[in-house]
Amino acid sequence: MDNNELSLRDDMTLDYVIRVEDVPPTGRDASFELPEEMRATLTQRFAVKNLDALKVDARLVPLDKECLHVTGKVQGRVEQICGVTLEPVWTDISQSFSAEFQPENMVAKFVIPDDDFEADLPEALQDGAANIGELAIQVFAMEIPAYPRKEGAAFDTAAASVEKADSPFSVLADFHKTSAGNDGT
Repeated sequence: MDNNELSLRDDMTLDYVIRVEDVPPTGRDASFELPEEMRATLTQRFAVKNLDALKVDARLVPLDKECLHVTGKVQGRVEQICGVTLEPVWTDISQSFSAEFQPENMVAKFVIPDDDFEADLPEALQDGAANIGELAIQVFAMEIPAYPRKEGAAFDTAAASVEKADSPFSVLADFHKTSAGNDGT
């Protein structure tokens, strides 16, 4: 664990900040693991039943006097409810990430063409510091399955088929038969 302080705000933003001037020209490593009480709080943010572990390892390298490049890996394990069987299911997550941190005024000037869906915006430095805690948490959150499914579980469509409901107009289907003696005028 580094000297940096790991904290969780009331809005569930995870702070683990490293100031640009604290990164030597050769770069530096940073790592942290979330304590149990923070993991318990983040289960609400992630909408999961349990967050068993969450660990981040990162490498920070200065790009110039004002910018940082961060690469790393976030690893963790979440428990969710299977959407098919309604039983608990565990998912192991391990995801690499890479980002560039730039001063806010530089990020504000960054323009992405409307048809460019591949470009990554740089992250904004806050008061000369990179919040790699929140970056890692966002990467982790994107890897949590939206529809968890226990291995081998399959949705049985035959059991879930619903009988075709009668239309409110079905009573009119026989209406023309009762007025068959009518000549249509």
